[in-house]
Amino acid sequence: MRIPKVIPVIGIWVVTISFLGNADLCGQTLTLQISPQSISFPAADPDLEPLIIANQPIQVTMRITGNGNRPWQLTLRADGDLIAYWFIFQVFTINISNINWTAAPSPSFQNGTLVANVAQLAASGSGNLNNYQGNIVFRFQNLWTHYAESYSQTVTFVLSAL
Repeated sequence: MRIPKVIPVIGIWVVTISFLGNADLCGQTLTLQISPQSISFPAADPDLEPLIIANQPIQVTMRITGNGNRPWQLTLRADGDLIAYWFIFQVFTINISNINWTAAPSPSFQNGTLVANVAQLAASGSGNLNNYQGNIVFRFQNLWTHYAESYSQTVTFVLSAL
């Protein structure tokens, strides 16, 4: 039995946003910490492991001050599909929607699926947060139709207050 070497690697970009210009939002500060900065998925037989869990969960820590009772949200945006370069001769892709996630704690955090170049809601709520922590576990849909190679893509986390 052939075991494909499909190893997606996701680089994580952290975006911290602070609103200080609008008089209505004066003093509002948002801080976002993500750890680790990258994850990967081990190679596996699709018949035995049709859904591969990433090598480690992403720990998210959010802090929001001066927000009053205004809503906030955390979104994830993949910069495109998974891409593998085979020397200079060939480019292989796997649709990024083959990666989904489970997140906790609920109800602030929610499960979802990555979509290329479209922000997806990962958490939301209202008010201030004091080092509020959550975990996001990414999972890869392992199929025989994926060409065996090492793939990568960047996912950007954005914390914003509305």
